[in-house]
Amino acid sequence: MNLIINDKPAQSSVGQTIGKAARLNHSHVGYVCGGHGLCQACYITVQEGADCLAPLTDVEKAFLSPRQIAAGGRMACQATIATEGTVKVLSRPEEVRRIVFSNPFGLIAYAADMGKDTAQQIVPGVQNLIGRIQRGEMGGKEALGDMMESIQGAAGLVVEAIQQGPMALPIPFKDQIADVISKLPLPAISLPQIQLPQLPSISLPQLPFSLPQLPFSLPFLPQQSQAPAALEKVTITVQPPAKP
Repeated sequence: MNLIINDKPAQSSVGQTIGKAARLNHSHVGYVCGGHGLCQACYITVQEGADCLAPLTDVEKAFLSPRQIAAGGRMACQATIATEGTVKVLSRPEEVRRIVFSNPFGLIAYAADMGKDTAQQIVPGVQNLIGRIQRGEMGGKEALGDMMESIQGAAGLVVEAIQQGPMALPIPFKDQIADVISKLPLPAISLPQIQLPQLPSISLPQLPFSLPQLPFSLPFLPQQSQAPAALEKVTITVQPPAKP
Protein backbone atom coordinates (compact mmCIF):
# COMPACT_ATOMS: atom_id res chain seq x y z
CA MET A 1 0.00 0.00 0.00
CA ASN A 2 1.36 3.40 -1.00
CA LEU A 3 0.02 6.11 1.31
CA ILE A 4 1.32 9.67 0.97
CA ILE A 5 0.43 12.23 3.64
CA ASN A 6 1.46 15.83 3.00
CA ASP A 7 3.85 14.66 0.25
CA LYS A 8 5.60 12.26 2.65
CA PRO A 9 5.30 8.46 2.31
CA ALA A 10 3.71 6.64 5.23
CA GLN A 11 3.64 2.92 5.94
CA SER A 12 0.10 1.54 5.93
CA SER A 13 -1.93 -1.53 5.14
CA VAL A 14 -5.38 -2.40 3.91
CA GLY A 15 -7.92 -2.24 6.72
CA GLN A 16 -6.26 0.66 8.51
CA THR A 17 -7.81 4.08 8.73
CA ILE A 18 -5.75 6.94 7.40
CA GLY A 19 -5.85 8.41 10.89
CA LYS A 20 -4.23 5.34 12.45
CA ALA A 21 -1.59 5.20 9.73
CA ALA A 22 -0.86 8.87 10.33
CA ARG A 23 -0.43 8.28 14.06
CA LEU A 24 1.92 5.34 13.53
CA ASN A 25 4.01 7.41 11.11
CA HIS A 26 3.87 10.56 13.24
CA SER A 27 2.27 12.48 10.40
CA HIS A 28 0.75 15.86 11.05
CA VAL A 29 -2.92 14.88 11.27
CA GLY A 30 -5.16 15.77 14.20
CA TYR A 31 -5.65 13.25 17.03
CA VAL A 32 -7.90 15.18 19.41
CA CYS A 33 -11.06 13.08 19.86
CA GLY A 34 -9.49 9.64 19.62
CA GLY A 35 -11.08 8.66 16.33
CA HIS A 36 -14.73 9.35 17.20
CA GLY A 37 -15.29 11.92 14.48
CA LEU A 38 -16.20 14.75 16.82
CA CYS A 39 -13.47 17.37 16.51
CA GLN A 40 -12.85 17.22 12.73
CA ALA A 41 -9.20 17.99 13.50
CA CYS A 42 -8.29 15.06 11.24
CA TYR A 43 -10.01 16.58 8.20
CA ILE A 44 -8.08 15.71 5.05
CA THR A 45 -8.44 16.29 1.34
CA VAL A 46 -7.98 13.22 -0.84
CA GLN A 47 -5.92 14.30 -3.84
CA GLU A 48 -5.46 10.87 -5.38
CA GLY A 49 -6.75 7.33 -4.86
CA ALA A 50 -10.24 8.01 -3.53
CA ASP A 51 -11.35 4.72 -5.10
CA CYS A 52 -8.94 2.85 -2.78
CA LEU A 53 -10.87 4.05 0.27
CA ALA A 54 -14.06 2.65 1.73
CA PRO A 55 -17.24 4.68 1.18
CA LEU A 56 -18.15 7.55 3.48
CA THR A 57 -19.27 6.46 6.94
CA ASP A 58 -22.42 7.75 8.60
CA VAL A 59 -20.22 9.95 10.79
CA GLU A 60 -18.63 11.59 7.74
CA LYS A 61 -22.00 12.09 6.08
CA ALA A 62 -23.24 13.81 9.23
CA PHE A 63 -20.27 16.09 9.87
CA LEU A 64 -19.04 16.90 6.35
CA SER A 65 -20.93 19.31 4.12
CA PRO A 66 -21.77 18.48 0.50
CA ARG A 67 -19.16 21.04 -0.60
CA GLN A 68 -16.44 19.32 1.43
CA ILE A 69 -17.41 15.88 0.17
CA ALA A 70 -17.40 17.09 -3.44
CA ALA A 71 -13.91 18.58 -2.90
CA GLY A 72 -12.55 15.23 -1.71
CA GLY A 73 -12.88 15.91 1.99
CA ARG A 74 -12.71 12.96 4.38
CA MET A 75 -12.15 12.41 8.07
CA ALA A 76 -8.90 10.51 8.59
CA CYS A 77 -10.27 8.69 11.62
CA GLN A 78 -13.14 7.32 9.51
CA ALA A 79 -11.58 6.84 6.07
CA THR A 80 -10.51 3.20 5.82
CA ILE A 81 -8.06 1.87 3.22
CA ALA A 82 -10.07 -0.74 1.32
CA THR A 83 -7.83 -1.84 -1.56
CA GLU A 84 -4.18 -1.73 -2.57
CA GLY A 85 -3.04 1.27 -4.54
CA THR A 86 -1.78 4.80 -4.09
CA VAL A 87 -3.61 7.24 -1.85
CA LYS A 88 -2.42 10.82 -1.55
CA VAL A 89 -3.97 13.12 1.04
CA LEU A 90 -3.41 16.61 2.42
CA SER A 91 -4.15 17.52 6.04
CA ARG A 92 -5.92 20.74 6.96
CA PRO A 93 -2.93 22.40 8.70
CA GLU A 94 -0.75 21.70 5.67
CA GLU A 95 -3.45 23.00 3.35
CA VAL A 96 -3.67 26.23 5.35
CA ARG A 97 0.10 26.60 5.31
CA ARG A 98 0.22 26.28 1.53
CA ILE A 99 -2.56 28.82 1.07
CA VAL A 100 -0.67 31.31 3.23
CA PHE A 101 2.50 30.85 1.18
CA SER A 102 0.83 30.96 -2.24
CA ASN A 103 -2.11 33.33 -1.70
CA PRO A 104 -2.38 34.84 1.80
CA PHE A 105 -5.60 36.68 0.99
CA GLY A 106 -7.16 33.38 -0.02
CA LEU A 107 -7.04 32.32 3.62
CA ILE A 108 -9.99 34.62 4.37
CA ALA A 109 -12.23 32.90 1.84
CA TYR A 110 -10.99 29.48 3.00
CA ALA A 111 -11.84 30.25 6.62
CA ALA A 112 -15.25 31.58 5.62
CA ASP A 113 -16.06 28.39 3.70
CA MET A 114 -14.95 26.16 6.57
CA GLY A 115 -17.00 28.17 9.05
CA LYS A 116 -20.05 27.95 6.81
CA ASP A 117 -19.60 24.19 6.42
CA THR A 118 -19.33 23.71 10.19
CA ALA A 119 -22.43 25.77 10.89
CA GLN A 120 -24.36 23.92 8.19
CA GLN A 121 -23.59 20.51 9.70
CA ILE A 122 -24.21 21.31 13.38
CA VAL A 123 -27.69 19.77 13.51
CA PRO A 124 -26.93 16.49 11.68
CA GLY A 125 -23.64 16.22 13.57
CA VAL A 126 -25.33 16.54 16.96
CA GLN A 127 -28.04 14.07 15.93
CA ASN A 128 -25.39 11.56 14.92
CA LEU A 129 -23.56 12.03 18.21
CA ILE A 130 -26.73 11.56 20.27
CA GLY A 131 -27.56 8.39 18.36
CA ARG A 132 -24.12 6.91 19.01
CA ILE A 133 -24.34 7.75 22.70
CA GLN A 134 -27.73 6.04 22.94
CA ARG A 135 -26.32 2.96 21.25
CA GLY A 136 -23.36 2.90 23.64
CA GLU A 137 -20.79 3.49 20.92
CA MET A 138 -18.96 6.32 22.69
CA GLY A 139 -17.66 4.50 25.75
CA GLY A 140 -15.99 1.32 26.90
CA LYS A 141 -12.46 0.01 26.84
CA GLU A 142 -12.18 0.35 23.08
CA ALA A 143 -12.91 4.07 23.22
CA LEU A 144 -10.36 4.52 26.01
CA GLY A 145 -7.78 2.63 23.98
CA ASP A 146 -8.42 4.84 20.96
CA MET A 147 -7.96 7.93 23.10
CA MET A 148 -4.69 6.68 24.59
CA GLU A 149 -3.42 5.76 21.14
CA SER A 150 -4.24 9.27 19.94
CA ILE A 151 -2.33 10.83 22.84
CA GLN A 152 0.68 8.59 22.18
CA GLY A 153 0.61 9.48 18.51
CA ALA A 154 0.51 13.21 19.21
CA ALA A 155 3.33 12.87 21.74
CA GLY A 156 5.40 10.91 19.24
CA LEU A 157 4.95 13.63 16.64
CA VAL A 158 6.13 16.31 19.08
CA VAL A 159 9.13 14.27 20.30
CA GLU A 160 10.22 13.49 16.75
CA ALA A 161 9.98 17.15 15.78
CA ILE A 162 11.89 18.33 18.86
CA GLN A 163 14.71 15.90 18.10
CA GLN A 164 15.05 17.56 14.71
CA GLY A 165 15.17 21.00 16.30
CA PRO A 166 12.56 23.61 17.30
CA MET A 167 12.07 24.73 13.70
CA ALA A 168 10.97 21.22 12.74
CA LEU A 169 7.77 21.55 14.73
CA PRO A 170 4.65 21.43 12.52
CA ILE A 171 3.82 25.13 12.94
CA PRO A 172 2.49 27.04 9.92
CA PHE A 173 4.76 29.85 8.62
CA LYS A 174 7.47 29.04 11.17
CA ASP A 175 10.24 29.79 8.65
CA GLN A 176 8.78 33.17 7.78
CA ILE A 177 8.23 34.04 11.43
CA ALA A 178 11.81 33.12 12.29
CA ASP A 179 13.11 35.20 9.38
CA VAL A 180 11.11 38.25 10.43
CA ILE A 181 12.19 37.91 14.06
CA SER A 182 15.85 37.65 13.07
CA LYS A 183 15.61 40.98 11.22
CA LEU A 184 13.89 42.89 14.00
CA PRO A 185 16.04 45.32 16.01
CA LEU A 186 16.33 44.39 19.63
CA PRO A 187 14.72 47.18 21.68
CA ALA A 188 16.07 48.26 25.02
CA ILE A 189 14.09 46.51 27.70
CA SER A 190 13.36 48.41 30.88
CA LEU A 191 11.98 46.40 33.72
CA PRO A 192 9.21 48.03 35.74
CA GLN A 193 10.05 49.10 39.25
CA ILE A 194 8.41 46.99 41.90
CA GLN A 195 7.54 48.68 45.17
CA LEU A 196 7.16 46.33 48.08
CA PRO A 197 4.40 47.04 50.60
CA GLN A 198 5.33 48.55 53.93
CA LEU A 199 5.79 45.82 56.49
CA PRO A 200 4.08 46.37 59.84
CA SER A 201 6.32 47.02 62.83
CA ILE A 202 6.54 44.27 65.41
CA SER A 203 6.68 45.18 69.08
CA LEU A 204 8.47 42.63 71.22
CA PRO A 205 7.61 42.29 74.90
CA GLN A 206 10.01 43.69 77.47
CA LEU A 207 12.40 41.05 78.73
CA PRO A 208 12.27 40.40 82.49
CA PHE A 209 16.01 40.84 82.70
CA SER A 210 18.53 43.18 81.21
CA LEU A 211 21.35 42.16 78.97
CA PRO A 212 24.83 43.59 79.30
CA GLN A 213 25.89 46.09 76.74
CA LEU A 214 27.09 44.25 73.64
CA PRO A 215 29.65 45.52 71.16
CA PHE A 216 27.14 44.82 68.38
CA SER A 217 23.37 45.09 67.90
CA LEU A 218 20.90 42.24 67.57
CA PRO A 219 18.15 42.78 64.98
CA PHE A 220 15.49 40.94 66.97
CA LEU A 221 16.02 42.72 70.30
CA PRO A 222 15.19 46.32 71.18
CA GLN A 223 18.18 48.57 71.23
CA GLN A 224 19.47 49.39 74.69
CA SER A 225 19.52 53.08 75.29
CA GLN A 226 22.82 54.45 76.47
CA ALA A 227 22.87 56.99 79.26
CA PRO A 228 23.96 60.37 77.98
CA ALA A 229 27.44 61.43 79.07
CA ALA A 230 27.45 63.90 82.03
CA LEU A 231 30.15 66.27 83.24
CA GLU A 232 31.05 66.13 86.92
CA LYS A 233 32.32 69.29 88.57
CA VAL A 234 35.52 68.70 90.56
CA THR A 235 37.18 71.36 92.76
CA ILE A 236 40.96 71.22 92.97
CA THR A 237 42.80 73.30 95.59
CA VAL A 238 46.47 73.99 95.04
CA GLN A 239 48.57 75.14 98.00
CA PRO A 240 52.22 76.24 97.88
CA PRO A 241 54.66 73.98 99.67
CA ALA A 242 55.43 74.91 103.32
CA LYS A 243 58.71 76.71 104.00
CA PRO A 244 61.26 74.80 106.11
